[in-house]
Amino acid sequence: MSLLKESFYKLNLVFILLFSEYVSSMDTITVPDMMFSIDHEKRLIVTNYDVNLINSSRIRPKAFIRMDKVYEFDDAVENLEIGIEYQITNSAGNSKYGLHFTQLPIIRIETESKIVDEPRVMAMFIMVESNKKKTVSDIGIEYRGGWSQNYPKKSFRIEFLKDTITRKTRNVSLLDMRSDDDWNLQGMYNEPLRLRSKVCFDLWKMIHILHYKSQEPEAVNGIEMKYAELFLNGSYQGVYCVSERVDRKQLKLKKSDNKIRGELYKGISWGGACTFDLLPDYNNETDVWGGLEYEYPEKIYWDNIYAFVDFVINETDEQFYSKYQSFFNIDNAVDYFIFLNLLRATDNMGKNIYIAKYDAGQQYFYIPWDLDGTFGIMWDGCRDNVTNDLLTNGFYRRLWHDCSKNGFREKLKAKWEHLRDSVVTIEKLTGTFQNNYDYLNESGVYQREVLVWDSCSPGPQDLQYMFQWIEKRLEYLDSRFSEKCEQSKIVNRNIKKRQIFKCYPNPVSSIAKFDFQSDNLFQVSIFDNKGRLLLSDILNNKKRQICVDKLAAGIYYLKVRSDGVNRAEKIIIQK
Repeated sequence: MSLLKESFYKLNLVFILLFSEYVSSMDTITVPDMMFSIDHEKRLIVTNYDVNLINSSRIRPKAFIRMDKVYEFDDAVENLEIGIEYQITNSAGNSKYGLHFTQLPIIRIETESKIVDEPRVMAMFIMVESNKKKTVSDIGIEYRGGWSQNYPKKSFRIEFLKDTITRKTRNVSLLDMRSDDDWNLQGMYNEPLRLRSKVCFDLWKMIHILHYKSQEPEAVNGIEMKYAELFLNGSYQGVYCVSERVDRKQLKLKKSDNKIRGELYKGISWGGACTFDLLPDYNNETDVWGGLEYEYPEKIYWDNIYAFVDFVINETDEQFYSKYQSFFNIDNAVDYFIFLNLLRATDNMGKNIYIAKYDAGQQYFYIPWDLDGTFGIMWDGCRDNVTNDLLTNGFYRRLWHDCSKNGFREKLKAKWEHLRDSVVTIEKLTGTFQNNYDYLNESGVYQREVLVWDSCSPGPQDLQYMFQWIEKRLEYLDSRFSEKCEQSKIVNRNIKKRQIFKCYPNPVSSIAKFDFQSDNLFQVSIFDNKGRLLLSDILNNKKRQICVDKLAAGIYYLKVRSDGVNRAEKIIIQK
């Protein structure tokens, strides 16, 4: 071949290659790096690359998409949509994937260590939002929650780090929420619609304003949550809520110096001092007392909260009604009682509540927590279609009989009437839930949850059930909150250490027996370590036993409920 012919041949070859690349680029979508995640085992790809941006390009039709490699659409499409699964085949032509477009942020967490409850292990965190904003950081990660750790879909607590050598923490602002080093990733496995917690916390912020807000303008009365989708070590985990934490910084509680100033306690039990039904002795050497967990300050000092619980349980009516507002902020007490009963949050009367104090000499107040068992379902996700009861605890049982001017009942009625004309209408409540459902549904979240979690099958029927429940619940609360107040007839309570039941023997092999401290009816329920209800019966002083011989040997949870009071303890079955 002559030199001229050889040069012409090479030039022609370069032209063909360039033209082929140009033609290929005309029908190939290129997704920016990190804006997609792939689960090769499930053959699932999720990207939050903006479909409007793709559709506005000159590529017609869309035949190829380039991510980790080039994939071909099984059927070329004119315009892409979020929430639709597209079948694509990789460039090797032998592997099909489902391609999903979402509007949610996508989080990738990679770790070489096994994640456990404690301690946190090192991992890499990458989050990309649909506006291309990226957050990349080393983190420490561990499981969070108590009972929820038994669920296959785990929740996590993560801590952002400057590096993995010094492990010094750093503050990061996620999804326009606060800047902090400590965050939760809530799995919401036990909530069919994956939205109740977020909507409830949003609702709380609309109902309540901190009483010291003028002194601390940046103080926030509850957490904020934002939806995201999670890939863990290349495995798709579904939708999560990126969640702030309740802590001293969030509430702007006063730091302690030489004396105790701001205080924070977390309710971790269904009964005890946290529900104002029991007053056990305390020990300042331990961080748990009476169903409360000590959160702040660092120096453990139970004396203050003990004095308050003692006052609520044992003070005479005359002293209680004349002094309780100096102990507890009445507007917060009213708002939380409304909130508790609007949601019918059966797991939030003592457990899953924070009790806080802004500064020494000021009043205690409530902050809600873990609100998935609400609006017609229990904490385990099962429907609990009860709308005609009031949830309460030992504190609220006394407040209910405060008939004084500007007292609890008068303020309760006035606040409820105000909310029913503003925030708490059927239209606004159902509209808020509908908007959250539509946001998740339109992004295909529920479709993908079903792919990875067999227990998940949410749909419009779940939403309709909730709407019907809300309508009946509002009707009942309208009646109860407006009824005439009757003063308490109790003169002196003098309750020290009180149990509503005793279960024996424990361990048990076949028959669990009970001694009850009243003639009330008691609902006795037994759950396994995954939160599944196994047995339930109504007992009293005449019927005082339940048969457990069909249950396998192991550790179970026993829950006893009567007149709004809950107790829980472990029960061991031996064979």
